[in-house]
Amino acid sequence: MSPAHWLLKLTAHPSAPARDWLDYLSAFSGLIGALLAAGAIAYAAWQTVLAKRDLVRERRLEFELNLLAEMRTQHSITEFQHLAGYVGALITDPSDESDIPIVRAIVGIKSGPLGRRLKDERREDAKRRGVDVQSEWSRAATDEIDLAIQRRLEK
Repeated sequence: MSPAHWLLKLTAHPSAPARDWLDYLSAFSGLIGALLAAGAIAYAAWQTVLAKRDLVRERRLEFELNLLAEMRTQHSITEFQHLAGYVGALITDPSDESDIPIVRAIVGIKSGPLGRRLKDERREDAKRRGVDVQSEWSRAATDEIDLAIQRRLEK
Protein backbone atom coordinates (compact mmCIF):
# COMPACT_ATOMS: atom_id res chain seq x y z
CA MET A 1 0.00 0.00 0.00
CA SER A 2 1.17 3.40 -0.86
CA PRO A 3 1.53 6.16 1.71
CA ALA A 4 -1.31 8.11 0.08
CA HIS A 5 -3.53 5.08 0.45
CA TRP A 6 -2.71 4.82 4.17
CA LEU A 7 -3.37 8.49 4.65
CA LEU A 8 -6.70 8.17 2.87
CA LYS A 9 -7.60 5.20 5.03
CA LEU A 10 -6.74 7.04 8.23
CA THR A 11 -8.74 10.12 7.31
CA ALA A 12 -11.73 8.15 6.02
CA HIS A 13 -12.31 6.40 9.36
CA PRO A 14 -11.27 8.77 12.06
CA SER A 15 -11.02 7.39 15.53
CA ALA A 16 -13.13 8.94 18.34
CA PRO A 17 -12.08 12.53 18.81
CA ALA A 18 -10.47 13.39 22.05
CA ARG A 19 -12.60 15.40 24.48
CA ASP A 20 -11.42 18.91 24.85
CA TRP A 21 -12.33 21.52 27.48
CA LEU A 22 -15.05 23.02 25.28
CA ASP A 23 -17.03 19.75 25.33
CA TYR A 24 -16.87 19.62 29.12
CA LEU A 25 -17.86 23.28 29.39
CA SER A 26 -20.90 22.81 27.17
CA ALA A 27 -22.02 19.71 29.12
CA PHE A 28 -21.59 21.58 32.41
CA SER A 29 -23.52 24.61 31.17
CA GLY A 30 -26.33 22.34 29.91
CA LEU A 31 -26.59 20.75 33.35
CA ILE A 32 -26.65 24.16 35.05
CA GLY A 33 -29.35 25.33 32.63
CA ALA A 34 -31.49 22.26 33.37
CA LEU A 35 -31.13 22.80 37.12
CA LEU A 36 -32.07 26.48 36.80
CA ALA A 37 -35.11 25.58 34.71
CA ALA A 38 -36.23 23.00 37.28
CA GLY A 39 -35.79 25.58 40.04
CA ALA A 40 -37.82 28.13 38.09
CA ILE A 41 -40.62 25.61 37.55
CA ALA A 42 -40.68 24.71 41.25
CA TYR A 43 -40.72 28.40 42.23
CA ALA A 44 -43.59 29.11 39.81
CA ALA A 45 -45.58 26.18 41.24
CA TRP A 46 -45.05 27.48 44.78
CA GLN A 47 -46.13 30.99 43.74
CA THR A 48 -49.27 29.50 42.18
CA VAL A 49 -50.16 27.78 45.44
CA LEU A 50 -49.65 31.02 47.39
CA ALA A 51 -51.69 33.02 44.88
CA LYS A 52 -54.58 30.56 45.05
CA ARG A 53 -54.55 30.69 48.85
CA ASP A 54 -54.55 34.48 48.82
CA LEU A 55 -57.37 34.54 46.28
CA VAL A 56 -59.52 32.28 48.46
CA ARG A 57 -58.81 34.49 51.48
CA GLU A 58 -59.70 37.65 49.56
CA ARG A 59 -62.92 36.15 48.24
CA ARG A 60 -63.94 35.03 51.70
CA LEU A 61 -63.12 38.44 53.13
CA GLU A 62 -65.14 40.18 50.42
CA PHE A 63 -68.07 37.81 51.01
CA GLU A 64 -67.99 38.42 54.77
CA LEU A 65 -67.73 42.20 54.38
CA ASN A 66 -70.69 42.25 52.00
CA LEU A 67 -72.65 40.02 54.35
CA LEU A 68 -71.88 42.21 57.37
CA ALA A 69 -72.80 45.34 55.43
CA GLU A 70 -76.13 43.77 54.46
CA MET A 71 -76.60 42.67 58.07
CA ARG A 72 -75.94 46.22 59.28
CA THR A 73 -78.43 47.63 56.79
CA GLN A 74 -81.06 45.02 57.63
CA HIS A 75 -80.55 45.60 61.36
CA SER A 76 -81.09 49.33 60.92
CA ILE A 77 -84.40 48.61 59.17
CA THR A 78 -85.92 45.65 61.04
CA GLU A 79 -83.66 45.29 64.10
CA PHE A 80 -83.34 41.53 64.72
CA GLN A 81 -85.97 40.33 62.30
CA HIS A 82 -84.53 38.69 59.18
CA LEU A 83 -80.97 38.57 60.58
CA ALA A 84 -80.90 34.80 61.08
CA GLY A 85 -80.06 34.12 57.42
CA TYR A 86 -77.16 36.56 57.46
CA VAL A 87 -75.80 35.19 60.73
CA GLY A 88 -76.21 31.64 59.45
CA ALA A 89 -74.31 32.46 56.24
CA LEU A 90 -71.44 34.11 58.11
CA ILE A 91 -68.55 31.67 58.39
CA THR A 92 -67.60 31.45 62.04
CA ASP A 93 -65.13 29.47 64.06
CA PRO A 94 -67.17 27.48 66.62
CA SER A 95 -64.34 27.65 69.14
CA ASP A 96 -64.03 31.45 68.82
CA GLU A 97 -67.08 33.42 69.90
CA SER A 98 -65.49 36.83 69.46
CA ASP A 99 -67.37 37.50 66.20
CA ILE A 100 -70.82 39.00 66.94
CA PRO A 101 -71.61 36.83 70.01
CA ILE A 102 -74.60 38.87 71.23
CA VAL A 103 -76.19 39.00 67.77
CA ARG A 104 -75.77 35.24 67.41
CA ALA A 105 -77.33 34.68 70.84
CA ILE A 106 -80.28 36.98 70.14
CA VAL A 107 -81.18 35.41 66.80
CA GLY A 108 -80.35 31.92 68.09
CA ILE A 109 -77.99 30.94 65.28
CA LYS A 110 -74.49 29.58 65.98
CA SER A 111 -74.55 31.00 69.49
CA GLY A 112 -72.34 29.84 72.31
CA PRO A 113 -72.10 30.28 76.06
CA LEU A 114 -70.23 33.59 75.82
CA GLY A 115 -72.92 35.16 73.65
CA ARG A 116 -75.73 33.93 75.85
CA ARG A 117 -73.95 35.22 78.95
CA LEU A 118 -73.31 38.64 77.36
CA LYS A 119 -76.94 38.83 76.21
CA ASP A 120 -78.18 38.06 79.72
CA GLU A 121 -75.77 40.59 81.24
CA ARG A 122 -77.06 43.28 78.86
CA ARG A 123 -80.65 42.41 79.73
CA GLU A 124 -79.98 42.59 83.49
CA ASP A 125 -78.02 45.82 83.13
CA ALA A 126 -80.83 47.41 81.09
CA LYS A 127 -83.43 46.37 83.64
CA ARG A 128 -81.34 47.72 86.49
CA ARG A 129 -80.92 51.08 84.73
CA GLY A 130 -84.56 51.16 83.63
CA VAL A 131 -83.68 51.15 79.92
CA ASP A 132 -85.57 49.23 77.22
CA VAL A 133 -83.93 45.82 76.80
CA GLN A 134 -84.53 45.71 73.02
CA SER A 135 -82.83 49.08 72.48
CA GLU A 136 -79.90 47.98 74.65
CA TRP A 137 -79.54 44.77 72.62
CA SER A 138 -79.89 46.76 69.40
CA ARG A 139 -77.09 49.12 70.44
CA ALA A 140 -74.88 46.16 71.36
CA ALA A 141 -75.62 44.46 68.03
CA THR A 142 -74.76 47.61 66.08
CA ASP A 143 -71.48 47.88 67.96
CA GLU A 144 -70.66 44.21 67.35
CA ILE A 145 -71.39 44.37 63.63
CA ASP A 146 -69.34 47.55 63.26
CA LEU A 147 -66.47 45.96 65.17
CA ALA A 148 -66.64 42.80 63.01
CA ILE A 149 -66.45 44.97 59.87
CA GLN A 150 -63.51 46.92 61.29
CA ARG A 151 -61.60 43.74 62.18
CA ARG A 152 -61.97 42.43 58.64
CA LEU A 153 -60.90 45.72 57.12
CA GLU A 154 -57.72 45.66 59.21
CA LYS A 155 -56.72 42.17 58.01
